[in-house]
Amino acid sequence: MARDELEKILGPLEAEVLRALWAAKRPMSVRGVLERINQKRADKLAYTTVMTVMNRLGEKDILRRHKEGRGFAYEPVASDPAAIAVHGVMRDFGDAAMAHFVEEAKSDPKALRRLQRLLGEEK
Repeated sequence: MARDELEKILGPLEAEVLRALWAAKRPMSVRGVLERINQKRADKLAYTTVMTVMNRLGEKDILRRHKEGRGFAYEPVASDPAAIAVHGVMRDFGDAAMAHFVEEAKSDPKALRRLQRLLGEEK
């Protein structure tokens, strides 16, 4: 997914934070994400700005956090932009989104076979 497509899903700062965490491939503190981001920016971000963005991503269930020392370490719940988009639809529309997807799959034999195959892989 292109850079601007991720920003359409999340917004520019949220996308930047998520990219920094994906690049790190490990949970990070707000300070760690701030340092990683500010290495690449001419206009440096404030700690509180990154903390607010990471808290909002946590509230959206895009990041999970756990206690680490006196603070928290954050990590993404998904490893690609498409999963973030689907997660957002499911968060915002819940059962209605799932019901719509299933109805669409029922009317498309190819999609239905794919769904059945994917469900079978989960066992």
